[in-house]
Amino acid sequence: MRIADLIFNGQNAFPTMQIDAGTQEGDAVAFTGPGRAGRGANGNPLLGKVLKIEKDGYGTVAIYGAGFTDIPAVGTLATGLQNLVVDGAGKALVGSGGKQLLVNGAAAGVANIQL
Repeated sequence: MRIADLIFNGQNAFPTMQIDAGTQEGDAVAFTGPGRAGRGANGNPLLGKVLKIEKDGYGTVAIYGAGFTDIPAVGTLATGLQNLVVDGAGKALVGSGGKQLLVNGAAAGVANIQL
């Protein structure tokens, strides 16, 4: 643990959040409210990927700092630094209001990105 940082063995990149109804494991998600993640609306900045959803509606979300992960995408994303947003249906796409992230590789419907 580093002094003066809120970093505890990398756990900060995988927080437990309340998951919005309709969101599924593996979805690309946006920040939808305090401590909440969900599919959001088309054009919302990408927050991360849902890893696990528990019966109580809470789940684990891989967010910035989690490293490389495969994420569902709309079409085939261009590689390199891209501004990524959600489409409101659990997928990521390039959009002007997005979070700039590295797209390491992509094929139709999936992209490997660095969160």
